[in-house]
Amino acid sequence: MVFAVIASGYQPRCALDSTDGAEVRIAKIARMIGECAWGIHDLSRVEVVDGDLPRFNMPMELGIHLGARLLGEKAHRTKRALILDAERHRYDRALSDISGQDIEHHRNDPEQAIRCVRNWLSDHRPHNAAPLPSANVMSDDYRRFQAEIAQLVAGHRLDPDDLSHSDYLFVVRDWITAQAL
Repeated sequence: MVFAVIASGYQPRCALDSTDGAEVRIAKIARMIGECAWGIHDLSRVEVVDGDLPRFNMPMELGIHLGARLLGEKAHRTKRALILDAERHRYDRALSDISGQDIEHHRNDPEQAIRCVRNWLSDHRPHNAAPLPSANVMSDDYRRFQAEIAQLVAGHRLDPDDLSHSDYLFVVRDWITAQAL
């Protein structure tokens, strides 16, 4: 999804953007949600890890986003969200309180996830903005990027097995910029 966001001309934000060990992570996430007008929340990432309890980070972050929209200051009340899940209505089993939301499903398919993100970002662009590349074009670009990433990383003297979040974002942006030339 990061690829589709960058390919659409936007700057993705996530908790990995800042690795300040002195900052409490939930405070950082809440601050970032407060700063951003749009949010993408993928509930398919609620997975069971080490035992029988799933990780609930994504639903909690969505809750902060929706809480800011419902209870926040004027600027927060216009927040927009794309909510994704792997299957239609899968979330009902664990998070039925959001059943009134429009939730897109991507079937754990990267191409469908790109389509969901691209179409949502396209729907919220200014009316006079140029259209985004189609979802099929973005998916083709993503496949080409994946095939070339090892070479790209090596060209920047980075280790593909130890690529930081910011390094990955740089490589994606660099590749997309080079394609536009």
